[in-house]
Amino acid sequence: MGGAKVVYQHAARFATQGHSVVVVMPMRTGNRLAGWVRHAAVQVRDRLHGVSASSYYEARGVQSLVVPSLNAKHVPFADIVIATGFQTAMGVVNLPKSHGTKVYYLQGLETFVHRGARASWQYPMARITCARWLADEVEREGVDVLGVVPNAVDPAEFYEEVAPVHRGAQVAALYHRHPVKGPDVLIEALTHLREHRQDLEVDVFSARPPSHTFPDGVRVHVRPSVPDVRALYNQASILLHPSRSEGWGLVPMEAAACGTAIVSSANPGIAEFLTDGISVQCVPIGDGIALADAALRLLGDPDARVRQAKAGQAAVARFRLDELSDRFLNLLASLV
Repeated sequence: MGGAKVVYQHAARFATQGHSVVVVMPMRTGNRLAGWVRHAAVQVRDRLHGVSASSYYEARGVQSLVVPSLNAKHVPFADIVIATGFQTAMGVVNLPKSHGTKVYYLQGLETFVHRGARASWQYPMARITCARWLADEVEREGVDVLGVVPNAVDPAEFYEEVAPVHRGAQVAALYHRHPVKGPDVLIEALTHLREHRQDLEVDVFSARPPSHTFPDGVRVHVRPSVPDVRALYNQASILLHPSRSEGWGLVPMEAAACGTAIVSSANPGIAEFLTDGISVQCVPIGDGIALADAALRLLGDPDARVRQAKAGQAAVARFRLDELSDRFLNLLASLV
């Protein structure tokens, strides 16, 4: 999950600044029995899929603490305690004051997680968002936002290795089975692409084996390492981003840093860092055919594709991870 990765990016920076940082991962939130059943089901699924159930992300100097729940007895005392999503917001707001000043870090609408997600914005916590459009949504509900901290990619992880001009007919995409991530849109787009370009190479990567069926010839990479993801971006001329909703499109940002041209659904998160018609080609949300046709046009016009790729690289380079994490840290310091 991009949101989890961002949490660890900030946590790592906080630790380098001399702060003690613990990422607390509850095995369940909400209903106790349902939480245990869900946790057990995920463990069984991961074993069946041959995927490690251990934490995917870690950071030097940051402790990762798995706890049964967000009951106060399981959560360390701190100066600041941050809910990093709707699932943990109620647990954090109910913690005693001794666990720290409460902050709600919003990374998306999350109404696809629970229809009550908007109501959680009213909780008595300081609110920080990852995007300006999301802050505007929150403020329209009549509550204040302490600040906006955009996302950024780590330049040590994602960078250009193959010049865009030297890339062939190859596309890449992230697959996630949740409907909000547009798996149906992706499959429609890939089917249309393969029908019109038999020479096209397609790479899809995902956290777990897909529960959807892809067209013939699509290579699927399950939980690839960062170097492997970087290699996929650098091999691809185009990244397809079919998501219906994003707080901030981290995957297209990573790909753009590697010199990959982006074709995306026009979700609000993409407009936070890329400009339609210049550094990204946007199509109506939910339209897989339009997504594929935009990719076909770029594949047929290498000069336009390279221009867009370079514009995308320049756009994402404006966001510097260390500076943004320090902005986050300054917002937290203002609360203590």
